[in-house]
Amino acid sequence: MKKQTQHSHVSGSDVAATKPRVGVLMGGIGPEREISLKTGDAIATALEARGHRVVRIDVDRRLDETLRKTPIDVAFLALHGTYGEDGCVQGMLETMGIPYTGSGVLASALAMDKAMSKRVFEREALPTPHWMALEAGVPGSAIDTKLLGGYPLVVKPNAQGSTVGLSIVKHPSELQPAIAKASEFDSLVLVEQFIEGRELTVPVIGDEAFPIVEIEPKSGFYDYASKYTKGASAYTCPAKLDKELARHVRELAVESSQVLGCRGVTRVDFRLTEDDEPYILEVNTLPGMTPTSLVPMAAAAKGLTYDQLVGRILDLAVADSRARKTVGQRA
Repeated sequence: MKKQTQHSHVSGSDVAATKPRVGVLMGGIGPEREISLKTGDAIATALEARGHRVVRIDVDRRLDETLRKTPIDVAFLALHGTYGEDGCVQGMLETMGIPYTGSGVLASALAMDKAMSKRVFEREALPTPHWMALEAGVPGSAIDTKLLGGYPLVVKPNAQGSTVGLSIVKHPSELQPAIAKASEFDSLVLVEQFIEGRELTVPVIGDEAFPIVEIEPKSGFYDYASKYTKGASAYTCPAKLDKELARHVRELAVESSQVLGCRGVTRVDFRLTEDDEPYILEVNTLPGMTPTSLVPMAAAAKGLTYDQLVGRILDLAVADSRARKTVGQRA
């Protein structure tokens, strides 16, 4: 007699019930709020298309209350910059026992703090432009610009994203105003050697470097306006690089993410000199994820749709949470 198989049909609603309930954390209280809202809405839409139960959460200073009233299985972080990318929200989620996408508390804080991440890069012999940090209010005359290769220089807040508060200083008279501008966003200002050359960025998903994106801003530098103004920059993916050079840049991207302790998805920004020497600028632990952002662009070059990319990032977070829980139980 043929054995009957029970539950041979699973309805769409049953399938959805087996998937984790995802809270997409977006917005926030930092200067990158508007971009974060766009990122979050795109991610939420993609997750819904994949059958997930999704809760859109606009992050404010009452986030802990919101999360207690709105139970979720995992948080998908769509936050950028201060109070979102710097370990603050990650620490809250750790305390509440909620798994989340992206890097942990320490790695998030290290990557956001450019001076600290540069110290790690230098300790690990990874190439990064020469730099120095100034307390806000310290005059530019205190800087020996010769140690940084002379002008032009890059001046930016130590812990901001999306080039907020950044200036390219081409003349000594521009230095003090640039420091004052950066000081509006942070108590520590980074003054950095300007590297002439090409602008590259490399997404890293898990431990895998995705295709390299070359950025050609029409203004000559990839500032906030060049990032978020339609038509202000041209992009090539995969970047047209020698095969061995491309391999080297991708390896540096993975290594720079690893030495900071990052996980999930990162995006590593580079400058490439005319002599094909790559310099690591920074590691972004919560890179932009609108459908037209650079990480989805690289994923598309690899054959992944936007929805598939979002799904992979979520899967990494769930797998990492299970692995850490297993280790904890063994301990």
